Amino acid sequence: MSLQKYIAPLALMALGTAASAQSSVNVYGVIDLAVGSFEPSAKTDVRATKVDGNQMTTSFIGFKGVEDLGGGLKAGFVLESFLRPDTGASGRFGSSDPFWSRAANLYVQGGFGTVTVGRQIDLLYLNVISYNPFGGAFGLSPAVRLTFDGSWGNDKGDSGWSNAVSYSTPNLSGFSATVSAQAGETTDKSQRSSYAVLARYASGPFSVGGAWQTVRSAQAPKAAFAEGQTQTFGMAGASYDAGFAKFFAQYGQIENSGFSNGARIATTLWQLGASVPVTTAGKVLASYGQSKEKPVEGGTTPRTTHGIFTLAYNHNLSKRTDTYVAYMLDNEKLAGFNKGHSYVVGLRHAF
Repeated sequence: MSLQKYIAPLALMALGTAASAQSSVNVYGVIDLAVGSFEPSAKTDVRATKVDGNQMTTSFIGFKGVEDLGGGLKAGFVLESFLRPDTGASGRFGSSDPFWSRAANLYVQGGFGTVTVGRQIDLLYLNVISYNPFGGAFGLSPAVRLTFDGSWGNDKGDSGWSNAVSYSTPNLSGFSATVSAQAGETTDKSQRSSYAVLARYASGPFSVGGAWQTVRSAQAPKAAFAEGQTQTFGMAGASYDAGFAKFFAQYGQIENSGFSNGARIATTLWQLGASVPVTTAGKVLASYGQSKEKPVEGGTTPRTTHGIFTLAYNHNLSKRTDTYVAYMLDNEKLAGFNKGHSYVVGLRHAF
């Protein structure tokens, strides 16, 4: 899968208007809303009943365009903005989130592959969402919550990289790869350049992929790095579609260097999951993920095991609208912490 194919997802659901035979501009997006009783693992009773957005998909609106330059070359743009449909606010986390935080880039594509410049998806995040049955569900996916979720995950970067340049190869008999660099853009070297690589091979029902990154800078909503701080993060995944079910597996490691106190940690994590069709329109999704943290460099964080299990049923009402029900068990094994049990009913519409 190339980077550009992800940046403009749900193309079959897009509402497009052709500008000419050689160019086009599309408007598309997803709105996801749910009602539920939410309870993360915590020391005190934190259960809340609420209307909440973005449990299965982070809602967004996008604009994309492409122009045929001739000779097999194409140029295009992607602009995508997250939103919170429960309140009507923009972004994922509030005013600290850039308005075009999902994507804001230009690309050139040809037989050589694709070169993309601007804000774009983080390659490690792309690998995480490709090999778990819940995809990019920040609300319900154990793999996403344990890696990129702002409340629980240990990633110091973001699911998108600003100031980035990437190159994606064409599909080479099932093999594809992308390399990406993010400029730190500070004269005091507190924010240094970050690098990432993604490789994937797919053949029939089988797919395997891996991504690695070294992060030395971050933009809002994540906290900026200080000089000398670095995080390395690698994760491998695989999937196999057996017909009666599609199975997923992941394993990864995160290590921080140069951080202080509680951020001096190393994390190992894994995830197993399955997607099982039970009717022509519905499927059962199940996933268990676990992370283990340990202090490094004299860090103060205690050894912690954090497990999340999610079971859901997803039913397609049409090609663009689906509904889901889910149960999530959140169990962070720290002194005094209680298990959290969440129950969610949601509706999702793509346009």
